[in-house]
Amino acid sequence: MTYNKLGFAFVGLKTVSFAQIEAAYKKTGEVDLITNLAFGIDVNDHTITCSTKFSFEKKKDQPFLILELQGFFEINKNDFIKKVKQSDNSFLITKDLATHFAVLMFGSARGVLHAKTEGTIFNQYLLPTMDVKSMIQEDLVLNSSD
Repeated sequence: MTYNKLGFAFVGLKTVSFAQIEAAYKKTGEVDLITNLAFGIDVNDHTITCSTKFSFEKKKDQPFLILELQGFFEINKNDFIKKVKQSDNSFLITKDLATHFAVLMFGSARGVLHAKTEGTIFNQYLLPTMDVKSMIQEDLVLNSSD
C-alpha cells in the first residue's frame, strides 16, 4: 500500500444507500439539507471509516433525496500503533485528520450525487460547500468493539 505524507491511504468508497423519492418531492418550497457525519474503526485492518449521510427535504421528516456513503482510510501500521492507539486501548483521531477525512467524503458525495441524479429532476440539488471544521470541534476518541 502506498500512503500519502499524512500516513494514510483512501482505500475504499461504498454507497450505503441512495434514494430518489418522487412521492415526497414538491416543486416549490425551501429545501432543508440534513447532514450526518460519523466515524468508526477497524483495529485489525488499521482502517478508519468516515460515514456521511445527506437527506434533502421540503417537508419535515420526508426526504425526497437520500445519499449515504462510507469512506475507508487505511492508516500506516506504525502510525496506527504510535499515534492512533492509546495506552488505555482507545483510539485517537485528531481533529485535523477527522476534518480531512470528512472533506474528502463530502467531495466524493458531490460526485456520487451528480452521477446518480444526472438526467433527472433531482440533478439540480447540489451539496453546498460546508464548514467542516466547525462540525468537528475536538479530537475523536473511539473504542474498539473487539
